[in-house]
Amino acid sequence: MFNLDHHLKSYLREQIALEEQLCREIEEQIAEINEKDFADAKDLLIQTRQALECHFKPLNETLDRLERAALNAQTKIASENGNGLIPALEREQQIKSIARILRDDYSALNHITMSNTLLYTTALALNCQEVAEIALKHLENLAPLVVKLGAIAPEVVARELRTKSPQIDLTVAQKALINARLVWRKAG
Repeated sequence: MFNLDHHLKSYLREQIALEEQLCREIEEQIAEINEKDFADAKDLLIQTRQALECHFKPLNETLDRLERAALNAQTKIASENGNGLIPALEREQQIKSIARILRDDYSALNHITMSNTLLYTTALALNCQEVAEIALKHLENLAPLVVKLGAIAPEVVARELRTKSPQIDLTVAQKALINARLVWRKAG
């Protein structure tokens, strides 16, 4: 039995963990940066850390509220049926969704493209044309894949959910993609 509420809570838990981990890493990075020479980079990291910290409270409060509601519902179902949903939920957690795989690949590719950008810049600064050309070529090869992964992810999420719950409206994927792109355009 697929539980949409559990699926949402699973994504919330992962988002909280990802943001908390990044926040810890950024905190360590801020301490290592020489503010005299790299004040702009340090300031950007401080802003990023502050933004992440602002996310923790609403994410955790929402997860707590959803978990309390689910616990109440599970207790009611267990008392009515003589068994709970826990075994089904545990099996569900063992299966990694395609959307999560795409998310992880998207993150890894973003990391690699940033590394290529840094390698390219370093090669240019050191007048090493051969390495610069390789790094730029790799960046050109990977950047379209990052864009494509970002574009397909909302559709994959909606389709995955639809396979488990037919009432899911697949058009939400287009809305999600449009709004996400608008956010990125505003940021640029």
